[in-house]
Amino acid sequence: MTEMYRVTSTQKTTASLIKEDDHTPIHAFFARKLKPICGDFVEVEAAKNEHKIKKIQKRYNSFCRADNRGNKQHIAANVNQIMIVMAVEPFPTRDILNRYLISAELEGIEPILVFNKSDLDNQVFINTINQYERLGYQTFKTSRHDTATIAAIKPTLKSKTTVIVGQSGVGKSSITRVMMPSVELKTGKLSQKTGKGAHTTSVTQMYYDEPLDAYIIDSPGVWEYGLWQMSPHDIAAGFREFQEYLGDCKFSNCTHIHEPQCAIMQAVKKGDIRENRYQSYLRIVDSMKYWS
Repeated sequence: MTEMYRVTSTQKTTASLIKEDDHTPIHAFFARKLKPICGDFVEVEAAKNEHKIKKIQKRYNSFCRADNRGNKQHIAANVNQIMIVMAVEPFPTRDILNRYLISAELEGIEPILVFNKSDLDNQVFINTINQYERLGYQTFKTSRHDTATIAAIKPTLKSKTTVIVGQSGVGKSSITRVMMPSVELKTGKLSQKTGKGAHTTSVTQMYYDEPLDAYIIDSPGVWEYGLWQMSPHDIAAGFREFQEYLGDCKFSNCTHIHEPQCAIMQAVKKGDIRENRYQSYLRIVDSMKYWS
């Protein structure tokens, strides 16, 4: 007899699961060839006092990053939205937000942008928030000293699966504690020497919150988020405001970098695409040379 479960974390040959209907937790073995990831829906067979994963259901999307060779590494599956947390301290590394947004756009994951620690500087993200709101992104400005600013995010999580990402030390755990009091993420303080966060979570972990009927997936804290090897066309498709111009360039294989009669470059000149976003696009395209 097989039953449906969802993967909450994986180890080398075993996985932690919760039953889909009543969220009962179990552990199950799996064959190496299966490679389940956090968020997968799986069929489990019980035999001789142990459980074994027999099949992984088809994923409708996955949150990914680059491995150390530039290949696409699947981190979490079947995700509705991605909560990207940035903070006044540690300040976001250049282009990290746009890198996350490209990944989300290509996988059909809805982004939620959270600008945390506003108590340290209430003005630093104002222009950024205004810019991304105009692009249609949902944004929140939060502080752990004003829990109402964090509680405002809760309705967006209801009955959904959300992966929460960001640099180490941005406050993912303190935000989650307000939204989902039953969920306790591992915390990491900032290093006084470097101003960077300590890497705490080493395994991607999914939690279920009963009051919200919601799943939250905590991915390991990072200092930089690397995109896997992709073409300029794929990267351009990850910029929302570029999309209406794609296909209007003179050349079908336009990279939007140097070609004549490029629709995107013309839109930048007219001010229809912001210069800072276009420069970010150029830097991200250029970064792909490290994978070649």
